[in-house]
Amino acid sequence: MIIADTNVVSEFMRDQPDANVLAWAQTIDAADLGICVVTVEEIERRLGRLPAGRRRRDLEQRWQQLLDVFAELIAVYDRAAASATARILVHAESSGHPMGLADAQIAGICLSGGRQLATRNVRDFASVLAGYT
Repeated sequence: MIIADTNVVSEFMRDQPDANVLAWAQTIDAADLGICVVTVEEIERRLGRLPAGRRRRDLEQRWQQLLDVFAELIAVYDRAAASATARILVHAESSGHPMGLADAQIAGICLSGGRQLATRNVRDFASVLAGYT
């Protein structure tokens, strides 16, 4: 399974999503693309911060549609993911490239479950992608 990072999922919610992201997504079997609980939290927190109004309602509706699509494909943050996250954070800090907790949790979920990560922000995952296991 491929886990879509929050920035990929956010792209799906845009009025005019990036054509490259949409083209990539169309090459993936729907059953092979999922999200994780960290992305649920990040998107819902961002939506909650928006002022009430049409834009917020539109984005909330798009988000609900995506949640319906991904309902059975949401990877959870469990003990194995927490352990992997701790190792990732320690490695990132010791290598001089600290990583944010949410990104480390997403990476931990992917690593602990043997999943791939689809992200538009490779730099934030550089320490993980550089061969950390």
